[in-house]
Amino acid sequence: MTIPLAPIIGLIASPAINKSITGVLAGDLQAPMRWLPNLVGVWADGSFHMDTLMANMTPIAAGLLVHKFIGGWPLNLNRTLGAARVPFLRI
Repeated sequence: MTIPLAPIIGLIASPAINKSITGVLAGDLQAPMRWLPNLVGVWADGSFHMDTLMANMTPIAAGLLVHKFIGGWPLNLNRTLGAARVPFLRI
């Protein structure tokens, strides 16, 4: 089992996910229900905002691109980490 760090860091860096996690850790179990629609650019009043969508999806897309191009074919850092027997860690 390996943990891909780049996509997880990109996911946590997203403002909506960050506020959801912070709310749950503070004891507010309803925080994800309030903030996760904001992840796709929908505010609490039901209106769509492209800037909110971009602010939330840009870190996720960046994490996936790093995972693809640094951990995958061009550099194959994940294969190098596997050959060095680094446990649980992948880019």
